[in-house]
Amino acid sequence: MRHWRMALAAALILQTAAAPAAGLLDRSANRLPDIVEQDNGGNLLSRIEFVEHHRNDYIYRLPVECFSSCTLLLGISGACVPQGAVLYFHGATIDGKLAPASLNNYAASYYPPNIRRWVAAHHALQRTSFTRMTWQQAAAIGVKVCP
Repeated sequence: MRHWRMALAAALILQTAAAPAAGLLDRSANRLPDIVEQDNGGNLLSRIEFVEHHRNDYIYRLPVECFSSCTLLLGISGACVPQGAVLYFHGATIDGKLAPASLNNYAASYYPPNIRRWVAAHHALQRTSFTRMTWQQAAAIGVKVCP
């Protein structure tokens, strides 16, 4: 797993030098942890670091609308979705183009197995357009629904 982290870091360093404010690298677009209604995603590396730091949190309520890297919050053990929530998945992008499959596979490794299977079955990380998951679909595959 360490080689994936090194590859991700190298890709981000190279992209930062070339385009410091492009999509996946835009730190100003990062929206962590207390957004209740809508989280538009943001910096993939920052979100992965956040999930690693909070992986064992007892409860973590996802926002009602969860886009892009926000979906990685499902990797927190106490993650729950509120009724009415919608999750939007897509492949990571670099300069507006789909990132290499290795980067998307690395990001997907932060999802719990049931979400990884759903994402793979729907090819959600193989395109830049959104793949939508409702809270009912999430609950049906084992994601906790918030009380």
